[in-house]
Amino acid sequence: MLNSQQRAAVDYAASPLLVLAGAGCGKTRVITEKIAHLVRHHGIDPSKIFAITFTNKAAKEMRERVATLVNEPEQLQVSTFHALGLLILQTDIRHTPYQYGFSILDSSETHKILQELLPAGIKKDTVYQLQWQISTWKNAGLMPADIEDGPPLLRDTYLHYQKYMQDINALDFDDMILQPLQLLTKHQEVLLRWQGRVGYMLVDEYQDTNASQYKLLKLLVGKQGNLTCVGDDDQSIYGWRGAQPENLQLLSQDFPGLKVINLEQNYRSSKNILAAAHGLIEHNPHPFEKKIWSDLGQGDLIRVNDFDTAEQEAMQIAADIEYKRMSLKLNYGDFAVLYRSNHQARIFEQVFRSQQVPYHLSGGRSFFDFAEIRDLMAYLRLLVNPQDNSAVLRIINTPKRGIGGQTVQQLATLAQQLKISLLSACGQAAVVKQLPKTVQQKVSDFHNMIHQHQHMKASPDHVFKSLLTAMDYLSWVSATANQKQNKHNKTKLVKDFLKWIDALCVKHADSLPDLLNTLALQNSQEDEQPDEVVRLMTLHAAKGLEFPHVYLVGLEEGILPHRNSLDEEETDDQESHQVQEERRLLYVGITRAMRGLHLSYVKRRPQRFQTDEILINGPSRFLDEIPQQYLSGYGPEEEKPETEKTSTKDHLATLRAMLENQT
Repeated sequence: MLNSQQRAAVDYAASPLLVLAGAGCGKTRVITEKIAHLVRHHGIDPSKIFAITFTNKAAKEMRERVATLVNEPEQLQVSTFHALGLLILQTDIRHTPYQYGFSILDSSETHKILQELLPAGIKKDTVYQLQWQISTWKNAGLMPADIEDGPPLLRDTYLHYQKYMQDINALDFDDMILQPLQLLTKHQEVLLRWQGRVGYMLVDEYQDTNASQYKLLKLLVGKQGNLTCVGDDDQSIYGWRGAQPENLQLLSQDFPGLKVINLEQNYRSSKNILAAAHGLIEHNPHPFEKKIWSDLGQGDLIRVNDFDTAEQEAMQIAADIEYKRMSLKLNYGDFAVLYRSNHQARIFEQVFRSQQVPYHLSGGRSFFDFAEIRDLMAYLRLLVNPQDNSAVLRIINTPKRGIGGQTVQQLATLAQQLKISLLSACGQAAVVKQLPKTVQQKVSDFHNMIHQHQHMKASPDHVFKSLLTAMDYLSWVSATANQKQNKHNKTKLVKDFLKWIDALCVKHADSLPDLLNTLALQNSQEDEQPDEVVRLMTLHAAKGLEFPHVYLVGLEEGILPHRNSLDEEETDDQESHQVQEERRLLYVGITRAMRGLHLSYVKRRPQRFQTDEILINGPSRFLDEIPQQYLSGYGPEEEKPETEKTSTKDHLATLRAMLENQT
């Protein structure tokens, strides 16, 4: 049953609506129930309802929830912002500088392109900075012609980069929003058609939108403003990738009839946890006021521990997890260890392995990071987009065909002179004749193999499997692996990829472009994990999740808040936006906890990458901002119990033996 605030948000459709939903206040349920309400009581065609969120996993969960409430849920447009951008581009690609069958390149591939475009001798760090700046401009909705300030190298690189991407018919992920925005801005007839197609728009995690996404959203809903945005300014933690919590305020400026409804009843955490979270986040400015509350009981005080070393911190947490699991009959999956940065996980992995505490590390290596998967994606991209020079560069000699770097460089020069793609150059007899005789046939064979499969009349999965068979890719992967286990892992990667393609072709992909774009938008880190493991993850990765017991570690100045945010603060009289975002990050971590919350910091921590240098940062300023009445173990009067001064390693061993004897 919906509470009164949730019901009001579901029922309201008279004007644009902003739902300020506190952590754990049931925002996803409001969105799904509102979709059903719009169909049942307002007669809106399901195919004209667009629900937008930020991850494939969240979109999948929302789709599954709506399916239980609405007939023909497959007509609904439930997707990420990037998937919506892709739909717009696929529908109206003829109005853009691109062609149907464009490639979507990831950040590592666009990084290589920038390296090629820049003068020789540019440092690697500079390339990354340029890549970040281009992404920042795109997230702000700016094309090269819109850039007025900044060093000429930056603006010229952006211009050359965009031209190169158009030449090879490829887009990066930021283009998935920027290009639809450009399309709708420049072509009024296309904009009017899309505005007619959008009967109602619902946006989840609205506080994470960037300027480009907000502009696209505003164009699509038009003056009618059939819009519900659900968000929480206190959980805006993605400023580093362009998110603008001030978009919440822009709604009230751009839609004067905006109604605001607060969701404040929390269904997750105890009163003590919520009071501590509220006391912390009060130190940030708030354009909209809200205070979440709970009727789940007072709960325990939040325990704060300090440790001499990071190893002691990890050992004590391992001991505490083991004690609670066995004494309270809990599962390992009831526990999570949250930290600011990925490098903090290393010591917990070492200790948990040594103490036989099962765990899962979120944010590990992506499925798409493996060389074999990158190879296969490059082949698929080339089948779809013959202009994709970066794909050719990756796979023209993979598997080995005897086409070396000098040959590729010569091909690239000839292709540039003729203003044709690398693949086209490989298929032109006049070009091939200028290459060394030893490679002429090899280059022609490569072109013919790709060309044959581009024009094969068969389903996408059959075309792709035929291509892999023609070049005997699986055997090559097996032969080049240097160990038995490595051989098994690499061949399994390829087989798993082929199984995935089979599944996608059954449900989603009717053509090679459909298959490629579906794969390109996937996030391989969204697989569900088993319950019987302790979760190790960053605070960013924990957003949207909840755990009965949370250990929030490394609460030290320079770690949380992060050193970068403090450096920014030194040049500003007022507290920096970065420090405010760091505070919101801690707020997110605190509100992941349902019943138990432990905070800890280390007195002496090795400098990252320099284990012989010790940092003495002191406890995080944020600890002093949490009202002391909700904390245990922190403050000038606190004295640790004698039992906590013993060796954590001895404590864990004794504890495990004692509990095992009782079972």
